[in-house]
Amino acid sequence: MLNTAFRYFLEVVDSGSLTGAASRLHVAPSAVSRMIRKLEDEYKTLLFERHGRGMVLTEAGEILATSARRGQLEAEHARMDISDLRRVGKRHIRISANQAFGMELLPRLMARFQKTEPDVTFHLTLARATEIHRRIQDGEDDIGLYYSLRPAVDVNLQYSRRMRVLALVKEDHPLARKASISLKDIESYPVGQMSQGTTIRTIVDLCCMQANVALTTVFVSNNVTSLQNFCLEREDVVVFFGELTATSVLRQCGLVALLISDPQLHQRHLQIITMEGREMPNSAKRFLEMTIDHIEHKRDQPWDDPGDRA
Repeated sequence: MLNTAFRYFLEVVDSGSLTGAASRLHVAPSAVSRMIRKLEDEYKTLLFERHGRGMVLTEAGEILATSARRGQLEAEHARMDISDLRRVGKRHIRISANQAFGMELLPRLMARFQKTEPDVTFHLTLARATEIHRRIQDGEDDIGLYYSLRPAVDVNLQYSRRMRVLALVKEDHPLARKASISLKDIESYPVGQMSQGTTIRTIVDLCCMQANVALTTVFVSNNVTSLQNFCLEREDVVVFFGELTATSVLRQCGLVALLISDPQLHQRHLQIITMEGREMPNSAKRFLEMTIDHIEHKRDQPWDDPGDRA
């Protein structure tokens, strides 16, 4: 358990002010101020810059906050593991993921996990890759899943796998019967895409530029379900999905996944990360193993390859 000074310090970090921390701790602001001064005297450095808008961490404060947060999390997880051994109370797993995994894959896996471990509860946050990475670094979540075009840094990389980008069309689309398609083939049809800033949009735009392909984008959304539904209503449109996302879409509706021959398009990696230097609670480890096993199993499933329909 963290000592009083560190608990007060983290409350100031979270609330951004002495008065906010004091209110949450139910103590006087002067008591919080004394604890901050005690830590600053101990480390012989300023931990906060005092501004009219509140308390802002210095670089030294950032280092101490990361260390204190890790200690707080380790104590919390020790309590959960002890409860796990005694089968008493709830065990909570916090996960952040992007839409590709958070809207269909993870909720299904969480429900399946709770059938065998009903005491476990989950908190799932959907966010972009940069936010997921920050949440894991700061210890806000136990596990993070996202697509990335770069290696993971300053976190523990638990799993990485290259994921193909697939084109989804309706079954009666002219491209649906082709044995192989390229970005050049897609150029002749209207396209639905994810918003700028997503990894799949970044890699599609980059590859189109390299291949001198000009796509006609007629629909843009930051939601994969919106893209799916748009595709269902237009016989001529093409949308881009990652292969794990496409698996769930194909199960739910009558779309066809087409493999794209441009090799440079398939450079995204699924990455599963955890906080660096932190031991996960046993329940989170078991869920992580289950998730990885599921993804590995999916890679062995046959795709609805257009060559099989030719």
